[in-house]
Amino acid sequence: MHMKIGILYLNEIKYDELVWVIVKKGIDGEVIDTEISINSTSNQDTEKVVGLLKENGIDIAISMDFCPAISDACEKLGIKYVAWVYDAPQQALYNKQITNSCNHIFSFDRDQTGEALELGALDARHLPLGTNVYRNTSLVVDKEDEKRFACDVSFIGNMYVDDFYDKVYAQVSNNIQKELDDIMADAMGVWDGKSRIYGRLSPEATSELIEASGYRFYESNPFAMPVDRYLGTRILAIRLTELERKEIARRLSKYDFRLYTNTENFALEGVDVRPALSYDESLPKAYHLSKINLNITLHSITSGIPLRVFDIMGVGGFMLSNYQPEIEELFKIGRDIEVYRNIDELEDKVRYYLSHEEARSRIAINGYHTVSEKYSYDAGFEKIMRHIGLG
Repeated sequence: MHMKIGILYLNEIKYDELVWVIVKKGIDGEVIDTEISINSTSNQDTEKVVGLLKENGIDIAISMDFCPAISDACEKLGIKYVAWVYDAPQQALYNKQITNSCNHIFSFDRDQTGEALELGALDARHLPLGTNVYRNTSLVVDKEDEKRFACDVSFIGNMYVDDFYDKVYAQVSNNIQKELDDIMADAMGVWDGKSRIYGRLSPEATSELIEASGYRFYESNPFAMPVDRYLGTRILAIRLTELERKEIARRLSKYDFRLYTNTENFALEGVDVRPALSYDESLPKAYHLSKINLNITLHSITSGIPLRVFDIMGVGGFMLSNYQPEIEELFKIGRDIEVYRNIDELEDKVRYYLSHEEARSRIAINGYHTVSEKYSYDAGFEKIMRHIGLG
């Protein structure tokens, strides 16, 4: 049976990795820029998507991350909707549209998959992210690139500089401030596979923080993001990430360390801070030419492996990541990837691998082969198609 696939872009996400797959495999497909927000639940946007899907004769709609308006459009048309989620927690999953029968939700984070099922998703599966083998094999690095990007250690990511925590902190009582201080001290720079921000707040802290943050929680809405999840993500995780990334940058500034970030006007004394790089062109070169690439995962991602890890390993970059529970399921630590569980261990391993080039290169090569063979977008796409009965 002939099926036409639509790869749907959203205002916030225009991600073309699956486009490469359908083009290379000769699958009948269409890229459709919906020009709607990923969080939209409006009837107007739903009708717009219905029109686009009909006009292009789409039988299966696919987006990276879940969009309620697309789900409603697919439900209306009786076609399948595939959402491959790479954020955690993804806000749009906390909508009634998660229960639509058209949905096939694939999340990179196993914990989030379980939560989607608890919310009433009829089909939610765990699926790790992948690497674009087609783009990776066409990577060309010249002398100019080496001059521009070669360094000992690099981290590429958002610094999450945000005064929201300070504003909220200033409004709560001394007892609650002490509680927040204790949670932050316990979680700061520790990645041991345990959740250090969720389920930690007392009822009194929860109550004061809801008031101070302005969060509107309606108990009548069974799909709303749970209060603990919201407070842990928006208040604790964001501030923790800012503190951790700054501390790591400071600690590593004694090496040839570079920080590439899209955080505007960001500077840190003694740290080589550079602007963000283009995802398709410059970023893979920087990953390939850094002796050590860092991954520092948000604490709101409790089990899964972020996209950055696959992007780095896919171009043969050496990957030093904080420990995440799913790393041991996908990779062999010390063979494909290296991990740290705290900032002291991170610095120890940076020192070790900068002085052990052969071990570093061996891990980078093994990691490249593992992601290319097991965790490519082709492999993920084939798993999705099989699961929805089209493989």
